[in-house]
Amino acid sequence: HMGLSLLSLFGVVLAVALVSSAAFFSNAVDTVIMRQELAEYSRITGRPPFSSRVYAPSSRTVPLTIERVETLGGNVSDTLANEVGLPVRSLGLMADSGVLELHALPEDTRYESGRALDNVNVIYLKEIADHVAVEGQSFADTPSADALDVWLHHLLAADLGVQVGERFQLLTNQDVPIPIRIAGFWEPTDADESFWFNDPNGALVDKLVVRRDDYVAQLEPRLEVKVRAATWYVVLDESKATPARGRDYVDGFERAKVVIGRYLPDSQLTTPTVSLGKFVGRQTVLTTLLLGFNVPALGFLLYFLVVTSAVVAYWQRRETAIMISRGMTRWGVLSYTLVEGLVLFVVGLPLGLGLGMVLARLMGYTSSFLEFEPRLALPVSVNGINIPLIAITLGILLVAKLWTAAATSGETVLTQQREHARPPRGPFWYRAYLDFLLLIPAYYGYQQLMQRGSLGALVQDRPEELYQDPLLIVVPALFVVVMAFLAMRLFPWVMRFLDWLAHRMPWLTPHLALRQLGRYSQNYINPMLLVIVSLALGVYTLSMAASLDRWLVDRIYYSVGADLAFTPYLESEATAETPAVGADWVPPTTEFAELPGAVAATRVGDYRAEIDLTGNASGRIRGRFLGVDRVAFSQVAWFRGDLARESLGGLMNRLAVVDNGILVAQEFLTENQLNIGDQLFIHVITDFGASVNENFTIVGTYEYFPTVYPDQPAVVGNLEYLFSFFGVTMPHRIWVDLAPGADGKAFFAAVPSLGIDSRDRADAAATIVEEQAKMERVGVFGTLSVGFIAGTFMAALGLLTYSYASMNERMYLFSVMRSIGLNRNQVVGQVALEYTILTAYGATAGVIAGSTAATMFVPLFRITGDLGTALPPLLPILARAEIFPMAILFAAVMIVLEMIVITSALFQKLFSALRLGHQ
Repeated sequence: HMGLSLLSLFGVVLAVALVSSAAFFSNAVDTVIMRQELAEYSRITGRPPFSSRVYAPSSRTVPLTIERVETLGGNVSDTLANEVGLPVRSLGLMADSGVLELHALPEDTRYESGRALDNVNVIYLKEIADHVAVEGQSFADTPSADALDVWLHHLLAADLGVQVGERFQLLTNQDVPIPIRIAGFWEPTDADESFWFNDPNGALVDKLVVRRDDYVAQLEPRLEVKVRAATWYVVLDESKATPARGRDYVDGFERAKVVIGRYLPDSQLTTPTVSLGKFVGRQTVLTTLLLGFNVPALGFLLYFLVVTSAVVAYWQRRETAIMISRGMTRWGVLSYTLVEGLVLFVVGLPLGLGLGMVLARLMGYTSSFLEFEPRLALPVSVNGINIPLIAITLGILLVAKLWTAAATSGETVLTQQREHARPPRGPFWYRAYLDFLLLIPAYYGYQQLMQRGSLGALVQDRPEELYQDPLLIVVPALFVVVMAFLAMRLFPWVMRFLDWLAHRMPWLTPHLALRQLGRYSQNYINPMLLVIVSLALGVYTLSMAASLDRWLVDRIYYSVGADLAFTPYLESEATAETPAVGADWVPPTTEFAELPGAVAATRVGDYRAEIDLTGNASGRIRGRFLGVDRVAFSQVAWFRGDLARESLGGLMNRLAVVDNGILVAQEFLTENQLNIGDQLFIHVITDFGASVNENFTIVGTYEYFPTVYPDQPAVVGNLEYLFSFFGVTMPHRIWVDLAPGADGKAFFAAVPSLGIDSRDRADAAATIVEEQAKMERVGVFGTLSVGFIAGTFMAALGLLTYSYASMNERMYLFSVMRSIGLNRNQVVGQVALEYTILTAYGATAGVIAGSTAATMFVPLFRITGDLGTALPPLLPILARAEIFPMAILFAAVMIVLEMIVITSALFQKLFSALRLGHQ
């Protein structure tokens, strides 16, 4: 069965590719994120990514000399390398004498006698000669016999007005003179080079550089403290770093700090742990995201492997029975099944890994669901290979093949024929009512996720925490499978009804097709499950993608409040010694509305507030007071219908009832046992030295309100009412509604034309573009897209495997029908009608199952890289405009593929099948 073997091989390739692509892609995205965070560290500090600076002063317990500094440098570098787990790329060392006074020689009359020219430090900086340009004597020249040769930074030399060859002296704190000679001036050849601890044109300007031997021979004998402080600059080899060990690196730097502190008690370490910590945080979020979105596809993959193995074993059972009847033992059957599986693995594993790398690279070009755009290719490499996951996948496939082979190896030709004459039995799960049993864990898992609020709540620190309750990870996929099981439990009843119809039909082709479906409906359950689950996951994935796209926009607008938001700023007021209270200098909103792209603008006061619930200061709750202009606010602010029990206009109308009216969160109202009409005493701080203490009346509630988050309660009130207490306008923010397509940058560029500037700017559209470019989003939509494509291929492959395997069973029947007068078109029409009905049923069930799963589980995927609760809630969006065309296309492709296979088989094998007979 070359065709069946090729289909099985392709199944192995596809399985390995899907599993490995997820690992390759995750590793590549992690690599990009790690590089981004470390590049930001390098940009801020000017140091290489895995660089550490260790500073230690001399002390009684650890007195420093040049020789000991060098020894300790080796200890420090070894500690960092061992604890972090990366080799040392370079070790820099600087020994500092401490502050010394620079004096002219007593006989030099150019300078005032006894007065220090400057305070300087003498340093030995290892290998500095290779990184500086020197004017005067080089570092390799013969040292002076009667004075210490020093090299000055060219800026210090210019400041002091000294020349090469001049002589001075240094005085220690014990007034010990040290004669020096200006050997030359230096400047860095590249101040941004990784060699430098800090900017050499800043940190080293007042340092006198000397050679190591000169420091030991001429400086150390004259200093009470030989080396005042030492600094080691250890650079680890970042080329050996892998994203998977990101947390190990953070922990390693922390351990190194402890270890170094044992032999250098007063040491201070500067390491990239903050940037690495940010990477680990983003990595945790990404791992949670990818795992959450990959699990349905991986679950479908495992089911696909089991079902295809069962399909192949079922249609090979006649051959197996013949071999058993001719003396082969069950162990013999299992042995050749094992060899067959191993051969498929040997051929399919490298092909699958190659395809997996291609898929991972393709995922990197994702912009949205099934949308791709050219961008810099992801660094996909074999480092991302997940050997345990691939081994588990191949192990499951091998076990499935052996298990299904063992299930059929107990039949002889006689028992197989007897079984064939009886009505077909359903699969094990069908007979054991496993679908009804699986409803229990699916419902339990859904309830647990609902209580947690989101999948992200399962992870507090490490991604491994997801595995503490694995049911919650797989519950969406489990629910889809249970829905598919239930749909297939109804399938035989629907087919029996069609069989009843077939009995009353006068047309031969529909009669035969419906009779086949009615009498052998159990044979179609396994391949149909693949179709239903695949399409259900496609609908679920498509709805997930549409929902996440919409949620991204909602989250950004919720955090900003409108298209644009900013705080008016006047530098003269900000820098005044006694700034005036208030902000009467802010132009009216009508002037902001006339700027380029603006449609309307409104004032929003965002002030600190203390809410008194108990009548004493200790019972006050710190929160926010949002003051709004009732009319303009509803025209400018972003608002979604589910954020409150009434519209934004209705809420603003409630504020119009009384001047001191406020809106509070419904949760705040319930927790504090308050009612509409109750009064709250609130202390509102509107400006430095300006505040209001007033009773406010609760006139309405909201569930969520733009810019309001659970960590800080907020009340919404009338802005003008607050201003009325002062007689002047208080500082406030401006929210702006832009025309479609308008550019926020152009608006902000025009703000100075009103005589003010802007700060704390927020541009919703620009922020959305930034978020869409993040690798976390690429990861999510890449996973969804490739998972859907792979699922479609698996469903098609499963159905093709079933069709090809069933041909040998049905070919004799087709030959008989041809011999009694049916023409070829009638036979093909019968098969076409069968698969049209099957695919239509599968597509309908798949759309229903996927839509139900999306409605239930999409809101639970509120996972972002930000701290705190992600608001507003994620609303499931059923992309009906895309779902139905997708289902129709899916069904059409399935039917065409089936017809190609079956028609080809019919045209080639009918006469040989008739000659050989049913056996």
